[in-house]
Amino acid sequence: MDILNLPEHIRILEELLLHQDFANSPDQLEAMISEDFREIDSRGRQVSRDEVVRWLLNKSPDSRWEFSAFEVRQLGPGLVLATYQARQIKPEGASGGGAMHSSLWQEKKPGRTWELVFHQSTRLE
Repeated sequence: MDILNLPEHIRILEELLLHQDFANSPDQLEAMISEDFREIDSRGRQVSRDEVVRWLLNKSPDSRWEFSAFEVRQLGPGLVLATYQARQIKPEGASGGGAMHSSLWQEKKPGRTWELVFHQSTRLE
């Protein structure tokens, strides 16, 4: 993939994880999240891959988040760090100040497939 398109591609993947209704396409979700995925939630707890997948499969399809300050840094060949702020805007009043997020994405098939390998969120006041 052309490096000039990489930040946009990663942003699309991040938004897809939160906005897509995976209830009818769990295989698509499974393919996006690495088997050895790790998460640290906004309370500092380590969360299992299964818990994250379950949450993504069961979240309301009407929920929406607003992204800002989105940045992508290439850490090495096929490894990028995405950082951004996200605030849930639907349903109304769902989230206060939102959260700061960081995600590590690893390229599994050059130029085609990226998997989420790590995610952390920190609540903002």
